[in-house]
Amino acid sequence: MAFNGVADLFAQSSSVLVFDDGTEISAPELVDRARVITAALRADGFGPGDRVALHRSNDGSAVELLIAAALGSMTIVAVNTRYSHAEVDDLMSRSRARHPELTNLNHSPALDDVTLDRLDHPYVVFTTSGTTSKPKMVLHHQRSIVEHAVDVVDGFGYCADDTVLIALPLCGTFGLTSLMAAVAGNARVLVHAFDLDATVALTHRERITTMNGSDDMFHRLLLAGADLSSIRLAGYAQFNAALSDIAERASDAGAVLTGLYGMSEVQALFALRDPSLTTEGRSRAGGQLVSPRAGARVVDGELHLRGPSLFAGYLSEGGDAIDHDLTGRHLVTDASGTTWFRTGDLAEMDDAHTFHYISRLGDVLRLGGFLVAPSEITDVLNDAPNVTGAQVVAVDRASGARPVGFVTLAPGATLDEQSLIDYCVTRLARYKVPIRIEAVDAFPVTDGPNGVKIRLTELRDRAAELLGD
Repeated sequence: MAFNGVADLFAQSSSVLVFDDGTEISAPELVDRARVITAALRADGFGPGDRVALHRSNDGSAVELLIAAALGSMTIVAVNTRYSHAEVDDLMSRSRARHPELTNLNHSPALDDVTLDRLDHPYVVFTTSGTTSKPKMVLHHQRSIVEHAVDVVDGFGYCADDTVLIALPLCGTFGLTSLMAAVAGNARVLVHAFDLDATVALTHRERITTMNGSDDMFHRLLLAGADLSSIRLAGYAQFNAALSDIAERASDAGAVLTGLYGMSEVQALFALRDPSLTTEGRSRAGGQLVSPRAGARVVDGELHLRGPSLFAGYLSEGGDAIDHDLTGRHLVTDASGTTWFRTGDLAEMDDAHTFHYISRLGDVLRLGGFLVAPSEITDVLNDAPNVTGAQVVAVDRASGARPVGFVTLAPGATLDEQSLIDYCVTRLARYKVPIRIEAVDAFPVTDGPNGVKIRLTELRDRAAELLGD
């Protein structure tokens, strides 16, 4: 398969996409609709290179906007629909993206003066957190998106006989990668805004053969009685250590659930465990490289990756160009001239093409299926009245990893836990808001040769006690 860009991928596909409102439309028809959207975007002042905010749930308009931006050589800035207003405003400011108004939609004829050759044009920006307070903005060109989609088709075996459920948000790399690969594989595609009851009903109504999600998602579906018996392959990201038996439980329900690996910088579905393995083997995070052109190595315990799905770089603050300093800190070139991405993940190689993901090397949290820098939460807590210091940890629960905050207070102040939680609700995405906050006289520390360090293990143990674990 060879495609000249994202729009060409849809134009050549025989996929039919089915949306929650019952609309069924072929992939080529979506390209025709997207030409109208592109014309409306141009009429509203968007041109090649401009950034268009995608701040929508999974629906037909979101897919049309993805294609329209590709046709117009515009860059999608994917905005998490779970972000607070403050977080959305911050991302919009730093990326210089604009919300499309599409005021000329009903008066803009479809454009004929667009071509599908867009492989080397900037296309999509994902946000991802490291250990800094501001989420990094990960830029991909159309080439990396399209070429990775083709590799996933082969690696996952997507074909016209498949019905693929896209339940993960299109604003993230897992949702977008799954969509592009399903369309490239000519599958029937169910584009669905995840709601537990509606998704369970969908599994009973449709013969879903493959889908991707998190361990938390599959846990919730199994508890709610979803029919997963028709699934031949479901890739899952392991975010919750309390759900180590999820592959076995899915197997009991008739579904083949297998561990995978991905991240915004190399895209989702980068590696997949062999679905023919036992449930124990499939439960290991990581897997075999999906692309035959990709590579993995472990240097001093850190996983390094390369391949055609690699990002173009981190967008600079203000969005003028690539932040070469920030990007360079995450890339390394070996003696042969090959560039590797330093993932910040602890891993070990099983063989030359298969790795085992163990954990993050740093103190980044995994909440609600997203990487979250602790400072994103502690900065908000530190700004609250009477708070003089803050730390936050995550505790794994069957319902998902949850943040717990610890604060020190100004002399004479007392903690009003609910008021402080409410303060966070107005400034953070809901999944980042601490479920409990406790005041401490001082944080437990270790004074070692490398300086004073907070004993996070002790805080995690205390957090588990607070949550009753």
